[in-house]
Amino acid sequence: MRWYKKIQSDIEYDVLRVLIAFLRLIPRRALLAFARVFGHIVYTVVPIRKKVALDNLHRVFPQKSKKEIRRIARAAYIQFAQTAFEFSHLANMKATDFAQWVHFDNPELLDKLSAFGKGVICVSGHFGNWEYLGAAIRARGFPMVAVAKEQRNNRVDRLISDFRVQVGVETIQLGMALRGVVRSLRQNKFVALISDQDAHEEGLFVDFLGQPSSTAAGPAIFALKTGAPLLFGVAVRGQHGHHTVHLQQIPTDDLDGYSDHALQVLTQRHASALAEYIQNYPDHWLWMHKRWKTAPPSNEDSQTK
Repeated sequence: MRWYKKIQSDIEYDVLRVLIAFLRLIPRRALLAFARVFGHIVYTVVPIRKKVALDNLHRVFPQKSKKEIRRIARAAYIQFAQTAFEFSHLANMKATDFAQWVHFDNPELLDKLSAFGKGVICVSGHFGNWEYLGAAIRARGFPMVAVAKEQRNNRVDRLISDFRVQVGVETIQLGMALRGVVRSLRQNKFVALISDQDAHEEGLFVDFLGQPSSTAAGPAIFALKTGAPLLFGVAVRGQHGHHTVHLQQIPTDDLDGYSDHALQVLTQRHASALAEYIQNYPDHWLWMHKRWKTAPPSNEDSQTK
């Protein structure tokens, strides 16, 4: 079966390359219009993970009608299609392009945190255009490193990493994150981590959108272990392809060093920051992910440990 998997991987890669080449020929505004149509078609005709998205939305917004839930789900597919199509143009973008299309509501916070000299841990989620978030910070002159989960298709993974590299964003594979993150922070770089996916049994359970949610402890661990400030950020989509980046520092000064309690509190803080934006912009989040796949331990399990 190895030959079959290799052929399948090669086809996936070739199709993606052709699609990207085609999308890069389309002007930005036409690209986004095409993406909106594409997202609508995928939601309606090829409903990839549609049931997952609807179930998640019903779980978080039980007070909303089925019609409203379907409207948000459709908008989320359209939002994600726009983000994916925008990624095809990422490698061509210059600092002037990011200055034109991405606005920061409080850019002075980047200078303030960088001045500490300990590096900066940037935490976000699959919200809006998260790739633009990191690339736009890099375009403002701050060295940026993204911790990313390796794709199953190695050639696709390299392609995605190459796009980031072309706008100055380094990539560290999730499996090698520990040393790479610590080294990058010592070099006073910004390190981006996405922490809104199910973290399985290894995660910390915190409240996220009203649900007990297994959440990656990495951002809190690095912040507490290294003393690097923790920066939360999201990019909110506006009209005609513009984005606004909202930044806020997650406080750590009141936490007494590294401890299980501090980890829990800090993880809850950045999860709550993301949840607030999802509540305000529900179509911006990736509802298609099985966020609550891992159930919290029962009382009996806790007592036997």
